[in-house]
Amino acid sequence: MKLSLSFIAIIGLLTGAQGLRAQVVVIDPTAIARAQANHVVDLAKYVQMVNNQVTQINTLTQQLQQIQAYVKAFGDPEQLLNIVGADELMNSLNASGVGQTIGTLQQSVTGVEALRYSANGLYTSLGSTFTTPGGIQVPRTERLYRKYGAIQKSSRNFQSVTDDVLSRRKNLRGEIATTTQRLQASTTDAETQKLTGVLVGYNAELGAVDREIDQAAAQVATQDVENRADREREEQARREERQAQMEESFRRYGEVFRLETTPPQFPSNR
Repeated sequence: MKLSLSFIAIIGLLTGAQGLRAQVVVIDPTAIARAQANHVVDLAKYVQMVNNQVTQINTLTQQLQQIQAYVKAFGDPEQLLNIVGADELMNSLNASGVGQTIGTLQQSVTGVEALRYSANGLYTSLGSTFTTPGGIQVPRTERLYRKYGAIQKSSRNFQSVTDDVLSRRKNLRGEIATTTQRLQASTTDAETQKLTGVLVGYNAELGAVDREIDQAAAQVATQDVENRADREREEQARREERQAQMEESFRRYGEVFRLETTPPQFPSNR
């Protein structure tokens, strides 16, 4: 009975020893080394990725700085909406002068104005009537003086255009001076270009305004030429009428006073 118990105890010890041997952890150095190597590779890839991102960020930062420097130097044209002088230039371009066309002047002229015209006291007003040596008041023929009224009105139109042009010219020169000062103080290329465009427009408008005086002067000269041509036409008409009257007078004289073409007959002596 004692032997059986001892045997059982020995069996139990052996069994427990085997269970303890089964719970011992086995370490694989190769696997550990492989895992550490993979971890180092992954860490290196991560570091490379971070470096690439940093490089990209630096590149974008440099590009942004370049864009900011460009905008600072050249400016943003879309932000320059209120250029000094642009509105004044548009107003001047849209303004029409006071000058009238020669056709309008000819249609509106009257002989009465021509008879009363004195050029601010420089000439003597003719009046609408005149007195004959016999003391008779005779009305003047108004239509005969319309041609002179046309050139007088053209002269007044020239004076009005000149006054208007001189006033507009003064304003334009002032705007040119202001725009030039602003151009000298411009800090961006966009502002410089826009101000230069406005300045070019002002100079072109100044030239166009000056030509309005030339046009008004040409109208006076044209009307004077027409008046001279009309006088020559009337003289030609009078010469033709005098020639016809002379021919008619000679014809009538010949009809009344016929020349005797038959030989005279004398009475014979008886």
